[in-house]
Amino acid sequence: MILSMTGYGRGNGTYNNKAYVVEVKSLNSKNTDIRVKIPANLSDKEFSIRKMVQDGALRGRIEVIIGIEGESSNGDFTFNAALFKTYYEELSKITVEMGIEKPDIFAAVMRIPAVVNSGGSIVSEEEWEAVQALIEKALKGLESFRIDEGFVLAQDLGARVANIKDSIPKIAVYEQTRAEKLKEKLKKNFEDFFVSEKVDQNRFEQEVLYYLERIDITEEKVRLAQHCEYFMSQLNSSDTQVGKILNFISQEMGREINTLGSKAQDSDMQQIVVYMKDELEKIKEQLANIL
Repeated sequence: MILSMTGYGRGNGTYNNKAYVVEVKSLNSKNTDIRVKIPANLSDKEFSIRKMVQDGALRGRIEVIIGIEGESSNGDFTFNAALFKTYYEELSKITVEMGIEKPDIFAAVMRIPAVVNSGGSIVSEEEWEAVQALIEKALKGLESFRIDEGFVLAQDLGARVANIKDSIPKIAVYEQTRAEKLKEKLKKNFEDFFVSEKVDQNRFEQEVLYYLERIDITEEKVRLAQHCEYFMSQLNSSDTQVGKILNFISQEMGREINTLGSKAQDSDMQQIVVYMKDELEKIKEQLANIL
């Protein structure tokens, strides 16, 4: 089972007239990048929140937003008048010294942290437990979203890998005719080059066989088929973090397909190789969304 790296989860509930809303959003990222936006009363819990999210969301660019709706302002709103005056006076002096006209100092000071603090009281253990439950609910929602998206991605990836594997026997159809065409082409080139000399037929056959051995694609076909089977086994495994493994397998598939293309020397075979490359590029694009 694979999981999508993108997803969304939400948890909401009330505690003592406070309506908490927790949202967890996840986007593609090679590394874990957690961004937290929380009320001031939960500032001392930021590390714990990050730990919960990292354990629950695993990997990706994760944004956590915790808000309080309909909160009572009694006892939870503070205005530091002394600090406001200090900032205002100092900024006013600077604006005069620098000749800044009509600065909106009042609004600027009001945005300074610690001047105005809403919801700054420390939460009790009971309230923190309630918030934790909402975070866990949001993380479960995120996981459910990722599972649904992962199922769709797995179907698409499986179909494209099957297309590549099914294309391997199609290449074999043109191998015999390719050998005949190359033999005739080499023979003509020899005859054109040695116009006045007789070509040793035995020597010529040996050179043709040597050349055909160098462009033989049997090993590439076998390895590509094995890579496709391994890809599918990992795709259908119970592990939920196979994105990096699938990326590695897709790179190995690309090596074999590129070698097939360089050895093909046949227009019909090249068309099949181009189709394989196109499917592989789409696979790599989708793998960027896999956890």
